[in-house]
Amino acid sequence: MKSYLESLWKSVPAMFFGALVWLSVSAFALTQSPSQEAVPVLEGLDPVLLVQGKEVQGNLKITVTRGRFQYFFASEENKAVFAKDPARYEIQMDGACARMGPPVTGSPDLFSVYQGRIYIFGTGGCKKAFDAAPENYLEPASGAKPKAVFTPDAFTKGQSLIEKAVSALGGAAQIDNLTSYQAKSTSLQHRQQGDVEVKTNLTILFPNRIRFEQVMPDWNNSSATRQMTTVITPSEVFGILANDVRSLPNGARLEQEQEIKRWPLSILRARKDAGFNAAAIGTGKVGETMVEQVAVEIDGTGYTLGIDPATNRIMSLSYQRRGPQGNFGQFVQVFSDFRIVDGLTLPFKVNATFNDQPWKERSPIVEAITINGKVDPAVFERPKTGRKQ
Repeated sequence: MKSYLESLWKSVPAMFFGALVWLSVSAFALTQSPSQEAVPVLEGLDPVLLVQGKEVQGNLKITVTRGRFQYFFASEENKAVFAKDPARYEIQMDGACARMGPPVTGSPDLFSVYQGRIYIFGTGGCKKAFDAAPENYLEPASGAKPKAVFTPDAFTKGQSLIEKAVSALGGAAQIDNLTSYQAKSTSLQHRQQGDVEVKTNLTILFPNRIRFEQVMPDWNNSSATRQMTTVITPSEVFGILANDVRSLPNGARLEQEQEIKRWPLSILRARKDAGFNAAAIGTGKVGETMVEQVAVEIDGTGYTLGIDPATNRIMSLSYQRRGPQGNFGQFVQVFSDFRIVDGLTLPFKVNATFNDQPWKERSPIVEAITINGKVDPAVFERPKTGRKQ
């Protein structure tokens, strides 16, 4: 019989993974520990034949292990084909659920083949949604859309607006010399029985340590509370739930890093990077406020900033990403209630929408922010108590 903690780790619906406040990392996203044996996948079917639409059982003696997955092949020839181009034949997205994306992991035996690639899913519902419209759940390739062409004047004005936004936020020295960031916030999480309040506590020790805590009503017993913690360090990613410690997939790290890079503060910190470009693209409105719009590209990822010409503050940020249902669409954040914290002017309220619909889980009200405060390195250490996997 499964333990109570085991049921806790697995009881949360897959939909929840896309519904965190600042980050999309979840202490629920489980993976096999690197120390564990590789997991047999695809019900033992030969992946080379599977992408051709043929379900042929592999030979238990002809195998290849890639990451945490073990693949079986019907012949040595197919094994050799796999070895020449494993990225083509292996499970895609590093084993994440193809509907929800990382860090939600998929079941290695719950799969679909789309355009010659193998994808796996966290639930049967995720597979059904993906199979109905797979193009909605796969991130568009960087070359899928024509690259915009901007005039030299657009780049000059865009860079000028970025520098003004830097000054409005607190200046280059304050932004570039940030060593730590701590924030407490509250948001609403939508559930079938009604919205519930989620308390979050985020600690970042730059450049590469993150601790994210959430406290919320239990999914099965709303009168009880549940606390979840995710910790990311250079050497590991793990989650803590009721003193149970679990390793999380590397996709959790990658997704987290991407989330941090999407912050307006991080975008301004990246302004000197080689892959950074900014171009003015005209005016727009954020509510009743006219703003200057700036298209920003960072290492091939595009964002649009709305900058108030009166204050030079970043009032809005928009870009393409996964939404609460796992599909890709337009995500917009509108920032307000700006306050000065240790020399930085930061928003304490965020209203978010996805494809023009409110996204409550991504609309936090910040209660407190600490800049460059003292952070105990011990909070990023793996607990010595509790079961480890």
